[in-house]
Amino acid sequence: MEELVEKAKNGDKEAFTKLILENQIKLYKIAKARLRNEADIEDVVQETMLILYTKLSKLKDNTKFEIWLYKILINQCNKKYRKNKINLLPLEMIENQKIYSTEEKIENKLDYEKILDMFSEKDRIIILLYYSNGYTTKQIAEILNKNENTIKTKLRRMKLKIRERYYLDN
Repeated sequence: MEELVEKAKNGDKEAFTKLILENQIKLYKIAKARLRNEADIEDVVQETMLILYTKLSKLKDNTKFEIWLYKILINQCNKKYRKNKINLLPLEMIENQKIYSTEEKIENKLDYEKILDMFSEKDRIIILLYYSNGYTTKQIAEILNKNENTIKTKLRRMKLKIRERYYLDN
């Protein structure tokens, strides 16, 4: 990825296109966790890509490309959210990213939605970045401009809340 970023920084349009294609789905899913309107989601993803195109040369550490990219996206989502004062996304539209048989997928999707429904939209983003995208607490802290210990504490509390709810409800 770092080599691709370097090529894109040096004006290689094909490398830039590959960067976009490799990250487009993740960008969309993160934006969808924050925004309701499909047009708004598409707008922030496109705005993020435009910022990426115009500011990529300013990225100093190519190893931090994805973190930098997701910070831009989240900032764009927050701007759009504040500008339009839109409501949170209904959780029935968030998809679990794991692949299962149709029956398992429906069952797991319902469980995933039920879990996400327990938390605020800011906490949902942490969950999506940690579990669905596989980011570390340090990377999430960088993306969200938070202290890593804050992210760890939030994750620990969310896990405890999930355990208490699932083991007491079932």
